Amino acid sequence: MTPDRGSNHGTKRKRGERRRASLACETCRKQKEKCEGGQPCWRCQRLGRPCHFQGQPIPTTTSPCSSSVPVASVPGDENGRIQNLEDIARHFLGDVPLDKENIGRIADKLRSSTDTTLSETALDINEPFDVHFVSNNMAHYSGEFSHWNFSQKLRRKMSCQIDRLDSRVKEYWRPTQLQSSPEIIVETMMHLPPRSIADFLITMFFKYVEINCFYIERKWIEEKVALCYSSTKTYTAIDFPWVCSVFAVLAIGTQVAHMEDQKPKPDSEITEELSLCSEDSVGLVFYHAACKLIPDVLLVASHESVQVFLLLATYSLPVSTGGLAYTYYGLAMKMAIQNGMHRKYQGGNCDSRTIEVRNRLFWTAYTVEKYVSIMHGRPISIARSEINADMPRDCPTFESPRFANLTAFHTLISYLEEVSGTLAQFKRCPKRLLSEYLERLIRLRTSIKQWWDSLPATEECRDLCSQGPNFRQNSHLRLCYLLIYVYMGRAFIFVDDRKEPGEVITGAGNGSGRARRSILVDDCVSSALDILNTLQSLSDHVGLCRASYNEFSACRAAILVILAESLNSRKSQRLQDGLHRGMDLIRQMVGGSSSESEISYLESIEAAISQLLAATGDDSVLPQSDQIPTSAYSKFKDWTQSLKKDKSTSGNVELSSFSPLAHPTPGTEGFANLELNDMAAFFDPDWANGDFEFDTYNFSSLSK
Repeated sequence: MTPDRGSNHGTKRKRGERRRASLACETCRKQKEKCEGGQPCWRCQRLGRPCHFQGQPIPTTTSPCSSSVPVASVPGDENGRIQNLEDIARHFLGDVPLDKENIGRIADKLRSSTDTTLSETALDINEPFDVHFVSNNMAHYSGEFSHWNFSQKLRRKMSCQIDRLDSRVKEYWRPTQLQSSPEIIVETMMHLPPRSIADFLITMFFKYVEINCFYIERKWIEEKVALCYSSTKTYTAIDFPWVCSVFAVLAIGTQVAHMEDQKPKPDSEITEELSLCSEDSVGLVFYHAACKLIPDVLLVASHESVQVFLLLATYSLPVSTGGLAYTYYGLAMKMAIQNGMHRKYQGGNCDSRTIEVRNRLFWTAYTVEKYVSIMHGRPISIARSEINADMPRDCPTFESPRFANLTAFHTLISYLEEVSGTLAQFKRCPKRLLSEYLERLIRLRTSIKQWWDSLPATEECRDLCSQGPNFRQNSHLRLCYLLIYVYMGRAFIFVDDRKEPGEVITGAGNGSGRARRSILVDDCVSSALDILNTLQSLSDHVGLCRASYNEFSACRAAILVILAESLNSRKSQRLQDGLHRGMDLIRQMVGGSSSESEISYLESIEAAISQLLAATGDDSVLPQSDQIPTSAYSKFKDWTQSLKKDKSTSGNVELSSFSPLAHPTPGTEGFANLELNDMAAFFDPDWANGDFEFDTYNFSSLSK
């Protein structure tokens, strides 16, 4: 007789005799495995696991690796849950018995491990970072597990023996052999303007530049300027950074000096436009003087060096935002890290005011670099996880900027970073997660709106009264706020075929995704129009600054969004009016060949879209922008451009990319305007080689 399969547990079956069982056991069914039949089945017997069939009691004998919980004693839906938990436990713990007693021992051990004190945790390999002040403005930073930290640990172990040797160790070495002679500072001082001009340019800097970010203390820079004009001052190597800062501030002041001029009258238009030429040229002189000191500023590497590169970045921001300015911001961050400004200082040999200056400088460098990097698609210098420096504190002794505006700007850029990170996820996330990231953007949109509405509405942050003391500061803050919505929504402008006005999007799934994208795009377009309203208010009451990165970039971003949306909403009169107004505004901010290039790019897109709409037979064609009458300034600029082309053939190099104006050559033939010829006489062609001097007459003439 054929032996019974169920009673011959030890009998091995041949492979050919295996066949699919007519009734599978519950264990194989849950594991989704082919049951080989038998009671217990061959597969469960071979794997040493419990085997039972539906309606059959579970055998009382269990294998060492099986749970002691009777599966039949729990509800059916808990059965799979317990099995899954056992599989998870075996995955992390290995093939261990999961009976009640052993599970209790494992749980007790895990609970006790969470209460282990620091002294009981394995190895003592902790090496904290070190920030040691070499002087009142210079610190040495060494990170965890660095060569320096290990050498300090070794020295502490040998401190007694080293003290007996009585040998001097130069702990914080600087490559002083590479430093220039302080005589270079004396030579640089020859390019100082008259004291009254310097005071005026410093005032311009604090009035129009340091508005929502901290770059430098006014009291500090005024003290340094006084030293510059002191005949008894002798200079040393550590003076390079602050001298460089003085000339950088003067250079920036020339960029915004035109804001103090009265609105031009018809009879004074020529004089007003020519004064812009002289300011740009003088600013180049100060900038080049500062640049000669950069190698020594790098060698000193103090927190004053951070100030220098922040200021140089600010000067070059309207010239080359994603290039030269981005590089200067990177240098500022490297200097800050070298001084340990990104870490919280826990020592006691530095006064609180110096610590506050360090914190404000670091967060300004970090925030503005992040702002520029996100808008231009560049990586930032340091990850947020590497930073634990204290945020700036409200100190009444710091005159500028307003503390509420300072912290609000930092928070805005933090929101911008979060939006940027969420948008980056769309490039690599699976399709099933797209709705989740869209929902995250919607939540961010709500959070940003709630935070903005909670800011002060009188004097600071949200007060846009044109007569208020912080009108320009608050307007710039609002521009940054609106730019976040522009940045958040413009990526989705061309994703969907936009719905017609009044059409309601219904349905789930893709319909809900379209609804969310439509919300973001609508916010983007309305924010672009609000940007133009804010800029128009600035233009009407205090004027637009041609050297302001915030104003120019916000206007450019708004125009691009309006041009893009006009392809989807061709008959929108609101967009056509906004585009016409935006092009008028951005032409008021022409500050050099860089901005002129951007405007010409926008004009070409505008013309192409207008041509496209006309070709498709649309009745509502975008109007061509009005041609601005050629002014005396434009004629003068064209003439100087032609002079530069002539000079380029003889080997001379163009001095400035910020200003389209070259230095006129005295005595040029064919120019009839005597007033312009007199202005041209102020400039010496030898300036291009760095051999230039100022005298009181030249500067007094420029100030007229």
